Amino acid sequence: MKKGYLLQYIRIEYKRMLSSFGQMLISILLMSVIIGIGTAGIGFVMTHLADYEKVTVAMVLPEGEEGSTLKSLSSLIQMQESVSDIANFTYLSEEDARKGIKDGSIQAAIILGDTFINDIMTGINTPAIVLLPAKTELNTDVFHEEVRNGISLIRTGEAGIYAVTDTWINGYSMVISRSDMENLLTDLFTINALDRNSVINDTSVSAFGESSIMQYYIASGFALILLFFGLIFGNMYAGNDITVRKKLRVNGIGPVTAGIVRLLVMTTFIFGISIIAISILMIYTNAAGISAGIYFETQVILGLLLLSFSLSGFFHFIYSLSDIEAQNAMILILVAILMAFSSGCIFPMAFLPDVFQKIGMFMPLRIWRVGISQILFSYLESGNWMLLLAIGIIFGTGGIICQIRKMHS
Repeated sequence: MKKGYLLQYIRIEYKRMLSSFGQMLISILLMSVIIGIGTAGIGFVMTHLADYEKVTVAMVLPEGEEGSTLKSLSSLIQMQESVSDIANFTYLSEEDARKGIKDGSIQAAIILGDTFINDIMTGINTPAIVLLPAKTELNTDVFHEEVRNGISLIRTGEAGIYAVTDTWINGYSMVISRSDMENLLTDLFTINALDRNSVINDTSVSAFGESSIMQYYIASGFALILLFFGLIFGNMYAGNDITVRKKLRVNGIGPVTAGIVRLLVMTTFIFGISIIAISILMIYTNAAGISAGIYFETQVILGLLLLSFSLSGFFHFIYSLSDIEAQNAMILILVAILMAFSSGCIFPMAFLPDVFQKIGMFMPLRIWRVGISQILFSYLESGNWMLLLAIGIIFGTGGIICQIRKMHS
């Protein structure tokens, strides 16, 4: 094989690719916009999936100094994130609160007696009356559950304080006095009650893994755009009838060399598109004041090269299945749709039925999505590095084998 002929062949493939890219530029941009809007819309829905319409809670407080103290305490409670996300407090008389519950203008009411604070300070368990409508909607049920959780937390604190009291009554010796121990437990209870959100956040488990919802769908949209971008590579495989293939082989360009050249061309184009897409994304997020956590470093370039090679191998295999370009393009579209639904690009895999989860674990799109997420927002782990390389080699080799079989058919 002459070196000059190989370089000429590489140049021809790049020209064909540029020609196809120019002809399909509008379609590519339109496709990217549609996929971008679609994934952004799904991400927005998933972000606000747990949002509820706030309930209006009427606080019925006694008059005078005790009422002022209780109002200050209720304001402190309302400032808690777990409460402010689901409820708005208003202050009404008991008559107006009961009337509001009946006509639906109030979703819940909390009635505190005239001696509520004094009873707590003297150890009397005076209950707070909570009024709820007979038929409740989801947002009211959420508030009801929050009240039940608060009651459970209070009972836990009470159990500790009563245990200390019983120990003192039964004559057991303590290092500090009974009142000091009760005060200490009360302080510990208050600190943990007010700080309960941080405890929950520290132990939270998300269906989106370690990524935020926004990062998850940026990676998903990126992976889908690159996958459908493969439609422009069909032109490289069009018109290669048996006569052309034999002529190339006479000049030393067999299926193996031709496959390697096409992998090179596709890898460089996908890499270039990826760099452009990331640059646009970074410019947009900075201009919009969105903190996406994208950092463009050296490892991003290396990761994108691996990702581009992995995708190129997959495209080479798909377009080598048949001599009919339209048929291969249809196969690519159908496979892309199947992978989009089963690889967690639309909904996280934890939300999918078991069958789809098992299928999705072996889908290349899942590996590409995870790889993109790590490339953009953290670092590419060695396991995914190996998987991306393996996908490119396996599918690329499969495409070369298909080309060899067609040559001898």
